[in-house]
Amino acid sequence: MRNLIIIAIYFSAFMLVSACSPESATLKVEKPLLEEQVQIPQYDQIPAQTFEWITEDGGQSQFDFNPEVDILFVTDNSDSMKSAQENLVRNIDRFTAGILKNKMIDYHIGVISVWDSSERYALTKKDIYQIGDLRHIKNHQGQVSQSRRFVAKSDNNSKLIAPTLNIGVTPYAEGGPEFEELLSPLAAALEKTGRGAANEDFFRKEAQLVVILLTDADDSSKNINPEEMAQKLIDFKGGRAEKVAVYGVLVRPQDPDSYKDWDLRIHPKYHPECFDMSQKTPKNNGKCSGFGPTRLEQLIVAANANEGTPEQIRAKHIMSIVSPKFGDDLAKIGSDITFKTLSKEIFLSQRPRADKNGQLMVRVRYGKQVIPQKAKGGWLYNPEDNSIVLSGDIDYQYVEGARFSVDLVPLTLKN
Repeated sequence: MRNLIIIAIYFSAFMLVSACSPESATLKVEKPLLEEQVQIPQYDQIPAQTFEWITEDGGQSQFDFNPEVDILFVTDNSDSMKSAQENLVRNIDRFTAGILKNKMIDYHIGVISVWDSSERYALTKKDIYQIGDLRHIKNHQGQVSQSRRFVAKSDNNSKLIAPTLNIGVTPYAEGGPEFEELLSPLAAALEKTGRGAANEDFFRKEAQLVVILLTDADDSSKNINPEEMAQKLIDFKGGRAEKVAVYGVLVRPQDPDSYKDWDLRIHPKYHPECFDMSQKTPKNNGKCSGFGPTRLEQLIVAANANEGTPEQIRAKHIMSIVSPKFGDDLAKIGSDITFKTLSKEIFLSQRPRADKNGQLMVRVRYGKQVIPQKAKGGWLYNPEDNSIVLSGDIDYQYVEGARFSVDLVPLTLKN
């Protein structure tokens, strides 16, 4: 048994040595892996991005520029308005300065008088004019043209404006108005536009419509209220509120009663709420501080609603009829009318691209004149409507027949 154990030990040692021998078939040397070469795809070189400028200028009337304005004065011709009318005539050149200076503006200027729906007025009035009729134009000598009812740019005679607007006054005893209506004749004027009507050709479809109320009274119309009148004006311009502007040369509540028409004075006949009427001679109860043309102010605020808050609208669109700066205030209204008339919007067929600096790739020209991109004296882009909005204070180099054109790089080219 001992011998067998010794033999087993020697055999195991032999086998162990054999396994560690270099000639052992169980050990293999692996070949190194060959690194495969990566093939980089070859593409044609991408050309640098280029932009194509296009010009929008053809076949569309919106690129024409023939700014028109129809200015209608609604003037109080009651006896108390003599000095106010004279003040208007004396300062009318300041009102029309901007309008006449700009050769582009094609203006119509006319005037209608207030109305009084009372039976007394119907029986006693002596003039030929019916409610809403434009007055005939006059020259500086007071000679009336029976064939013309408004002054136009085409007359080439701006000296007709002042005498035409000076319609004079009619005393109450001679048939003048007592209860002044301004809204009812204004509404009637809009309806007398057909062929052969008194106001034929005065109102034009694309013109800015400007109404100027001149009175020391408030409106007494029974058949229309201020909000209805404002909507009627906007509807008359096809729903385009931006084409309507209403201004007032009016008295203010704080003005002395001596400057106001009787219906705005603290008087027992017109404002009994201000008096103790139980006494034989009514006594002022001290509850009233002054009255102003409330209805006319309501019309002005409603018609110019897109111009700001009611306070802002009143400040911009109403001037005092007894202002010591009457001429300056009238000139401001004239300038505002000029600005509105020259403002313009051009709608684009494609959206413009911006360059790497965020600058719009757009150029706007009037004829050969390049218009700068800026808020004052230039143009701005309205992304909501995809339009170019031109300011009303651009200093145009007037050229007869010149049109607008817009050069732009479109965001996506049309096929």
